[in-house]
Amino acid sequence: MDSPQRPPPPSPSPRPLDLEVTVVSAKHLKNVNWRNGDLKPYVVAYLDPDCRVATKPDDAGSIRPVWNERLALPLPLPSSETLLFLTLDVFHSKPSETPKPLVGTARSPVKDLLDPDAFTVGGGVDGSPSPIRTLELRRPSGRPQGKIRIKLAIRERPCPPPDLHPHPHHHFPPPSLFQLLLLLQRSPSPSPSPSSSLG
Repeated sequence: MDSPQRPPPPSPSPRPLDLEVTVVSAKHLKNVNWRNGDLKPYVVAYLDPDCRVATKPDDAGSIRPVWNERLALPLPLPSSETLLFLTLDVFHSKPSETPKPLVGTARSPVKDLLDPDAFTVGGGVDGSPSPIRTLELRRPSGRPQGKIRIKLAIRERPCPPPDLHPHPHHHFPPPSLFQLLLLLQRSPSPSPSPSSSLG
């Protein structure tokens, strides 16, 4: 008689992942600053509009900028219901605090930009970037103008370095379950109260 198979041990909770976007370059951009001089473009990338990251402006590239800058975007937990889109907005950098003119936008499903094995277990998390992808930029009117080149990779999010010199008013995060168990093991057992020792 065969012995019943044991259930597999629970897998450790996966570390959070980042989508690493290397913004390589762009070409044929519209110079929205033509009245005042050269274009000084920079890129804002996001998966979630509430979590945006930006490159530095290329002050010399004008309509053919080169950034070669890596940006890390936190990947949300995978869901079969939501399709993840990567959005890249190219803006002209202005020294003033006024709104920056939009040069163009590229938007694409992340799954179309990565190799097929990138979302499988162990696939794509080794940090090897995908081949360079070229996306078409569109003006706010919807008219295509310009192209942007990027590379993508999925990486495990690095652990934050320990704070060896905490500030006196530093707010400490709540302890983990493991830390709580260690504290409970170290704490002395409570002495019996006077009421319990009577009678």
